[in-house]
Amino acid sequence: MEIRSSHAFGHYKPGGALIENNLGAALTQKGLLDEAIDHYEKAAKMRPDYGDPYLNLGSVLFRQGRTDEAITLWRKAAATQPEDGAFHTILGDEFLKKGLRKDAIAEYEHATRIFPRGFVARNNLAWLLATSFDGSIRDGKRAIELAEQTVQLSRGKDANYLRTLAAAYAEVGRFSEAIAGAQQAAALATMQGKTDVVNRLKKDLVLYQEQVPLRETSPEN
Repeated sequence: MEIRSSHAFGHYKPGGALIENNLGAALTQKGLLDEAIDHYEKAAKMRPDYGDPYLNLGSVLFRQGRTDEAITLWRKAAATQPEDGAFHTILGDEFLKKGLRKDAIAEYEHATRIFPRGFVARNNLAWLLATSFDGSIRDGKRAIELAEQTVQLSRGKDANYLRTLAAAYAEVGRFSEAIAGAQQAAALATMQGKTDVVNRLKKDLVLYQEQVPLRETSPEN
């Protein structure tokens, strides 16, 4: 629509970069990574302030074992959109998928600062701080603070957010509250027909009843 507007020339580069990025994404889904790389690079050259090509190109390079180049691109992506909380949340998710937890935490923290009412970044950050296998990362007190904010902002209508709060309580040894929170989350998930979440919560409850905190890497697993 922008390209066909009366200011087509001025919109050519933004529109062209979007098309090149989308072509790259389609080729990535087909497993044609070398061709995808060409389109992502074209998109980045056409519009250097557009973060998506850097994000996507970094993911492809990571799959090819070019880890350092991928991380450089992800950090470049972060710099292009410093005030976009949703973008930094997605970037944090990418770091987390690759096992780069401290980088993920930095992105989630930034997202929470610039997007005070954002649910996802707060939940993902709280989950990491509550459940990470890396003891240098865990911070139960901060996890509770973030998880309580998330539940409040979402009005307690998301079972995954309640699950995160329960895990945060367990991290600091507040197991009675962890059990109550997990039971509340399970009841909500059951009502909403989310059987996968219910099954996860059943496993969580076994741990909390044995006074054992949860250790995982993703709130979705």
